[in-house]
Amino acid sequence: MAPSGLLSAADIEKFGYCPLSWWLSRGMAPEEGPEIVEGEKQHSRVSEDLRGIEAHETTAREAETGVMYFAIAATIIATVGVAFVVNLAVEIARLLSAISLIWLLSSVYFLYRAEHLASGQERFLSERVILVSAMAAAVLAVAAVSVPGVVNSLLAEAFMALALAWLIGASSFLYRSMRSQELARSTRAKYDMAEGRVVYVDSTREKPKLFVAKRYGLSGRPDAVLLEGDIHIPVEVKTGRTPRGPLFSHILQIASYCLLMEEEYGKAPPYGVIRYGDGSHDIEYNEDLRRLVLQKMGEMRACAEKGEAHRNHNRPGKCVHCSRRSVCPERLA
Repeated sequence: MAPSGLLSAADIEKFGYCPLSWWLSRGMAPEEGPEIVEGEKQHSRVSEDLRGIEAHETTAREAETGVMYFAIAATIIATVGVAFVVNLAVEIARLLSAISLIWLLSSVYFLYRAEHLASGQERFLSERVILVSAMAAAVLAVAAVSVPGVVNSLLAEAFMALALAWLIGASSFLYRSMRSQELARSTRAKYDMAEGRVVYVDSTREKPKLFVAKRYGLSGRPDAVLLEGDIHIPVEVKTGRTPRGPLFSHILQIASYCLLMEEEYGKAPPYGVIRYGDGSHDIEYNEDLRRLVLQKMGEMRACAEKGEAHRNHNRPGKCVHCSRRSVCPERLA
């Protein structure tokens, strides 16, 4: 039977920091301090940056498709133009036509490879080969219609002009693709997200899907989710002070997101990512960490049944950084 009431990954993070702080948040005790306001602004900027990765990479993929199809069209048009070459230089024309067709077949092969076989880097290379192949076919076709013995010079030249126009279109899409890829790459480098496709981003402006694991009574929205193969990797970006290492409460939070990914997609991620300032930490998700999350959720429900929770530490410095210290009856500072 599923536990009654949902606990969020953010609640688990609060409980891991201090059970009493979590308890006060249940009573709608407001978070206070200028760092809270600044943190919300920074988190909003992070969301926009992460959404930008997704947007730029989508634009790049759309532009890459334009590169491929414009280049293929240019090759076909150029090859059709060669068909008007006969009579005096029939053998030369046929030879050039054959070479042009070979380039066309090469383009089709690389188009198939880019769509179905290639990795990201290979796809990038395949698209450039397609464009070069189209250019080569167009140049050969222009050479063919330039020799004496063209049956319909006007039609042949018209096809060549059209082929060149399509090549200009392909080059324009190539520039757009490369620019979008560079923007996405720089943002990935900023947040240390070299691998994986961004398939989910949390945003205060547009709340995305809420992940729910009903049998555990757990819910949450990670800052981002990366798709690596068929594995969904949750990412949590922390905008406050940078600790010497990942905090226990943050580890609990990212582990909660890993549990949500496991329940949502049927496959447990091997790790989750916590991002601080200029660095990130890959937190291994294993059975021990999974049990720890469920244990903390059990403790939270026990507190709810008793109707109380208490401070779990004797560190004044921890109270100083707590956003609910002004209303905490057990604060040390």
